[in-house]
Amino acid sequence: MSEPQLAGQTVVVIGGSAGIGLETARRARAEGAEVILTGRDPDRLERSAREVGAVSSAAFDATDLDRLERFFDDLPQPLDHLMVSGSGPYYAPLLEMDFAEVRADVDRHLLLQLRVGQLAAGRVRPGGSLLFIGGTGGRRAASASR
Repeated sequence: MSEPQLAGQTVVVIGGSAGIGLETARRARAEGAEVILTGRDPDRLERSAREVGAVSSAAFDATDLDRLERFFDDLPQPLDHLMVSGSGPYYAPLLEMDFAEVRADVDRHLLLQLRVGQLAAGRVRPGGSLLFIGGTGGRRAASASR
């Protein structure tokens, strides 16, 4: 048996109540990390936090930048690893795109990560990591003529 790779480390997963975020939290915990989870859905987050044995959890929408900043203010320091996982992308044919939804998608997938990086600066130990993930369902763009 080898020593757990994350023993004594703290891992924060923003968007950790389902999907890749939850699986990352499971793996980090299995490797000995203290895990802190966030998610939008309080009930799902509570179940996920209990399942992985998270040391704490916080239910909020990470795109609420004031609430995100308060979350960082309340975190134990230092952190070792932080991951941001979240909702999937917005899809629509170009001529049918809702501009407000496009703007919200940019906020969720670009500006949120920038703000998390700013808030995490100086809180992550040397040798730690920030991981921002995004994904797509592999869809092809629809032609404008449909």
